[in-house]
Amino acid sequence: MSPPRRPGANVTRIEAASPTEIVVDNSAGGDAAFAAEVCRALRARGFTVELRKPSRKTMFDTAVHLVTAGLAIRVPSRPDRDTLAAIEQDVRAALLLRPSERRRTRSVPVHLGDTPRVLEWIDVFD
Repeated sequence: MSPPRRPGANVTRIEAASPTEIVVDNSAGGDAAFAAEVCRALRARGFTVELRKPSRKTMFDTAVHLVTAGLAIRVPSRPDRDTLAAIEQDVRAALLLRPSERRRTRSVPVHLGDTPRVLEWIDVFD
């Protein structure tokens, strides 16, 4: 039983999401084609996938992100090993199709909901 909520309290993404819902978070303005490719692959496996697009403000951000692809995968709870393996396989396959070596070797974090907690880092090096 969950604790009572104050009137007007927001439900967090972790509590509201269904167990198989995966969020492909491109709100940082990373590679839109990469995000769409990951979404397509995950949906083909039968997952419910939400794609978060960047805001107009991030579209004009000129900062260079060297460590990550500017994309994050968000899951409502710690996924089982098979689900995580499927996510890893689809992200790796999409990374390998990036046009440059620099883009292929970036890492994609798997976050617990909308929190900064990273459950796993995915890259092409296994």
